[in-house]
Amino acid sequence: MAIVKVRDLKPGMVLDKDIESLKTGAVLVGGGAVLNRKLISHIKNLGVREVNIFDESSFLKEHPEDSLVIKYEKLSDKVENTFSDIKFGKKIILTEISDEVDELIVELISNNNILRRLKQLEKRDDYTFNHSLDVCMLATMLGKWLGYSQIQLKQLSLAGIFHDIGKLKISDDVINKPGKLTKSEFEIIKKHPIYGYDILNETVGISKNVALGVLQHHERQDGSGYPYGLKEGEIHEFARIIAVCDIYDAMTSNRVYKGKESPFLVAEHLDDESFRNLDPRITRIFLDNISKFYVGSRVRISNGEVGEIIFVNPQMPTKPIVKVGDKYINFLEEKKLQIVDILK
Repeated sequence: MAIVKVRDLKPGMVLDKDIESLKTGAVLVGGGAVLNRKLISHIKNLGVREVNIFDESSFLKEHPEDSLVIKYEKLSDKVENTFSDIKFGKKIILTEISDEVDELIVELISNNNILRRLKQLEKRDDYTFNHSLDVCMLATMLGKWLGYSQIQLKQLSLAGIFHDIGKLKISDDVINKPGKLTKSEFEIIKKHPIYGYDILNETVGISKNVALGVLQHHERQDGSGYPYGLKEGEIHEFARIIAVCDIYDAMTSNRVYKGKESPFLVAEHLDDESFRNLDPRITRIFLDNISKFYVGSRVRISNGEVGEIIFVNPQMPTKPIVKVGDKYINFLEEKKLQIVDILK
């Protein structure tokens, strides 16, 4: 623990103790809160002079598993500010998030169980924001499995963070529409990769690889994608990686117009799409590595029962064996039941 003057607070710091009202004793800001600019401003307005901040270095020695959470929160605050700037027409200042991206990459490389870690991270209210960071993390892990260098991982992480920034130039009424989009609304949505590419082209320090990853992440192997209908070898590898991660995270997340789907059904969907729309090599590497994290996970089955995955067939990772009480369900043979969610 360290006592820090309020004027010296910085985003990413974590409160060690509650901030209480001197008059009533009511908790004004709870201990454990990760500070961002809004929260720091609120604390200043409370008239507080000093607060207790936990000593991150000593804490992480005792709790190394929480290091990723802290690094994620720091990056979240910086990215949130960057997205806000973009909405108001300001240019991206890459140096403002660069160090945090580097730190998160280091944590991701040493934390293999990406599925469990994604569930542990606190999400904001904005789907596009959460989705961008999730895709960043999934793409970085996929880059690791593909044998990418540190420089390549940094570029791929940035492409993941920025892959949907073009949507910030589109009306919230269209982006957050709860019902089905009209044809004209979908045509507007289809322009977001171009908007994102244009933003990144004006950003100092962004490589062509990152910009192309953003521009082409909705292109598909068979030419059915957008905005240009590119095919196979015409699509940058970053875009092919982000396409897989984008679909996986979108389908396994709650959205305004659609509830989340089972990771196993999504994996089957990706497997099917790899024969038509998605890069088959990249998709297979993603699914093979993701499936390794399933063993030991508690899952909910479509009949309401909860069980534990005890075995995953490498040849058919979407059809594991699940132990429920004293019985075993082999989903390779069971046709009537489905795994609807991973609980932890």
